[in-house]
Amino acid sequence: MKTAKLKAVIGNLSERELRLIIINLYKAIPKRLKDEKSIDSLITHPESFITHRRRKEKEIPDIEELQDETKQFITYAYNQYYFAPNQFVHKRERPKWRFIARRLYKSLISAASVEENLPVAARLLEKLYIMLCYSCRYVLFSAYDSFNSVGISQADFFEGVLNLKYKAEKPEEFVESAIRLMINNGLNRYTLYEDLMDVVLKMLKTPDLKNIAIEKCNQIRRKLQSKPHKISAYQYNKMLANLAIMGFLCYVRLYEYQEGIDYFKKEHKEKDEEIKLYILLRLLKRRELSKYWKQEYELAVKNGIRPRKELQEEYKSKP
Repeated sequence: MKTAKLKAVIGNLSERELRLIIINLYKAIPKRLKDEKSIDSLITHPESFITHRRRKEKEIPDIEELQDETKQFITYAYNQYYFAPNQFVHKRERPKWRFIARRLYKSLISAASVEENLPVAARLLEKLYIMLCYSCRYVLFSAYDSFNSVGISQADFFEGVLNLKYKAEKPEEFVESAIRLMINNGLNRYTLYEDLMDVVLKMLKTPDLKNIAIEKCNQIRRKLQSKPHKISAYQYNKMLANLAIMGFLCYVRLYEYQEGIDYFKKEHKEKDEEIKLYILLRLLKRRELSKYWKQEYELAVKNGIRPRKELQEEYKSKP
């Protein structure tokens, strides 16, 4: 029922009927939703609630204006208008790109608080993130590090994007797009892919989502391996390695440690077995899985792998 029809219906109801409807509607609203929408405040102080809501709505940016500005900013950035001489962005305005990017980040998150704005805001923030990642590999701005210049770490920016996508997308769609967003884009000098993996894992709040993530890693890997790719061999191998590590981390979060280790050893395509061992032991050490660290070290030695001196010394120091 639309608002206009609702007004027409309740206009013909008696006070007793309205009271009955309000009580039953209140009972039907879940406690979480009552708190989230401040239903008690609406009932106890309706005038002040409406005034506060209108004031809040005025503070939320207009999504259509925001969409136009974000698209233009991204287009100008890709065209290097904030870096090289051009007729679109004056020389004195070019250094201000960092303030524009920061404001757009905050405005898009604010606009997304209105439900109907969420899909558009999520899509625009994702495009803004991808452009800043691109600028970490190719020159779009005079700054040496785009995320650092904007004043938002890459991991925090990535988390802001995923927070919106999590609300806007279906679970399987979200999991796949989050993994692809993590592996497909460049890093600034302060960020590791594992930092971004931790952000994705933070969003996988249930065992089902973690299992979906493992399957999505497998699907993405099969697609990568099944057809010719236009990316460099380095990027291709890095993507496969990150998918193997992401799958391993999902198993660890499920407390299925041995399954994770077996998955890593099967899917990580590093040809040098000592380097592969080093990566695995580093992952296990970071997660304080000492028992499995020692197990994998001893198994590698038994299989004829000679660990580097650093690992040998670490093994000797273990109880």
